[in-house]
Amino acid sequence: MRYTGEKCPVCDKEFTADDDIVVCPECGTPHHRECYMIGNRCANEELHAKGEKWEKRTRKQSFRTCPSCHFPNKYTDTSCSRCGAELSDYTADSADNSTENGQQIRDPFSAHEAEELMNPIKFLGLDPEEDMGGATMKEVTDFVGTSAIYYIPKFKQMKENGVKPTFNLFSFFFPSFFFANRKMWGWAVLAAVLGVLFNLPENLLVGIGSLPKDIAAFVSNNKPAVEKFRDIMVVVDLGLRALSCFFANWLYYRFSMNSLRRFKKDHRTAADIKAAGGVKPINMVLVMLIKYGVIVVLYMGYEMITAMQDFSTL
Repeated sequence: MRYTGEKCPVCDKEFTADDDIVVCPECGTPHHRECYMIGNRCANEELHAKGEKWEKRTRKQSFRTCPSCHFPNKYTDTSCSRCGAELSDYTADSADNSTENGQQIRDPFSAHEAEELMNPIKFLGLDPEEDMGGATMKEVTDFVGTSAIYYIPKFKQMKENGVKPTFNLFSFFFPSFFFANRKMWGWAVLAAVLGVLFNLPENLLVGIGSLPKDIAAFVSNNKPAVEKFRDIMVVVDLGLRALSCFFANWLYYRFSMNSLRRFKKDHRTAADIKAAGGVKPINMVLVMLIKYGVIVVLYMGYEMITAMQDFSTL
């Protein structure tokens, strides 16, 4: 249950999405954690004696809930922005007490602020409280941040259908940049290292004039074999790029869900989740430096081996 907009019975301040809230196990009254710890007891103990439960405040509805799909629309709308159903004959007193055929129904959007509900793009008409596998749709949307309109429908399909290949052109051409930009450092470093190794034969052939004499001589004397090895590496590289193209979105879905479950376990705030997710373009520069670092390490390793061989002949 969401408590945004409800008031703490101790300090009488409204809860926000970033507040640390504890709930009385007997009556369900929410408190700020620090407020509850003041007396280390529920502020509504009178409800316990009566056997009653805490109830949410009834708030006036500033939007119109569709009678067909329950999507929140602007109060001035005459038809549903999601399914097109007529709204002219439909009214409701509150977001939490809509009825249909005399029975109370749950409005999945009732816990969210009216300003947020007015944006039909943010959740693409999906329930922001839907469980995506350990985190809600809203939390996933906050974590993804940039391009959520692209990722959220794909994540929902993956949640319902399991591993599902999708197309990500950016991850085909620049796999290490894609993973680094989305803060998936394990995959970013792996893609960067493999990229350097797969391009090594081609770089040896192209830069043969700038290579140390012994390496240049080896490449020159074994050019057909090096060219064949280069062709094999090109095929392997294209194959792994294709896998990245089709499964990068699924890897990002798993990364997002694992991160969110860990954040929720650690009681991280909504602001922390937003800061941890999203994109960070500067990471693409860092992964480029990693690529150059791998090249330097390979070169220094070769120089060290050569020096050791020369030393052993003394």
